[in-house]
Amino acid sequence: MTNVLVFAMQKGGVGKTTTTLNLGVNLAKRGKRVLLVDIDPQGNLTQGLGIDLDALEYSIYEVLLNPEQGTAFATMATDAGVDLLPSTLDLAGAEAELAGQVGRELLLNEALKQTREQYDYILIDSPPNLGLFTLNALAAANQVIVPMQMHVYAFKAMPKLEKTISLVRKLNPQLAVGGIVITQYDRRTNLSHVIEQQTRQAYGDLVFETLIPLNTRLAEAPAAGKPISTYDPTSPGAVAYMKLAEEVDQRYG
Repeated sequence: MTNVLVFAMQKGGVGKTTTTLNLGVNLAKRGKRVLLVDIDPQGNLTQGLGIDLDALEYSIYEVLLNPEQGTAFATMATDAGVDLLPSTLDLAGAEAELAGQVGRELLLNEALKQTREQYDYILIDSPPNLGLFTLNALAAANQVIVPMQMHVYAFKAMPKLEKTISLVRKLNPQLAVGGIVITQYDRRTNLSHVIEQQTRQAYGDLVFETLIPLNTRLAEAPAAGKPISTYDPTSPGAVAYMKLAEEVDQRYG
């Protein structure tokens, strides 16, 4: 069975895109067939793999407008060992175009019907809000992975996300929170430790053991258009995402 994991959190800056990209690349290094889906109009996941947005012929924009055609026509191979369904700024206009369409929350789910058979993991990077594109991602997924920045506001944003997930279950009954990834963990501060403990007390085994550290090299890698495993494979961030991939594969593989 294909694991369709959506990375969601309505707060920006929590490490959603970084986690989607680097977890996907490390799962591919473990021999898994991986598709990354960028459904954020900012296209940060696409750019993080070194893709020139202006050079793309097709993207997820065309997929959502023509879901009956599937995703293959817009999917591209990458040097990082994963396939990518890219995004461009054109996607920002799709929300208005789809506003009056019946079943607009299910467009990605429809487009992925045949694609699911081709991959072990499909990882979806959603926007930092709970709008139409995030709803499409939630409606298409089996599990929600929540990147949890070690910040009070990120922790307090969880109940709203959980409420949204409960509502989406009317469209997608199998949807559940599959895991919480602690990101931007700074061992030098007491705050990181306190928020980590609060998160583990509140959510128990849902919280992955692996901690993604606050790491400059992780922040630099997207600007170079490379995953951290290529940009600096010995950095703490690279080691952490390798361990997270092992943990995710043990949980879902």
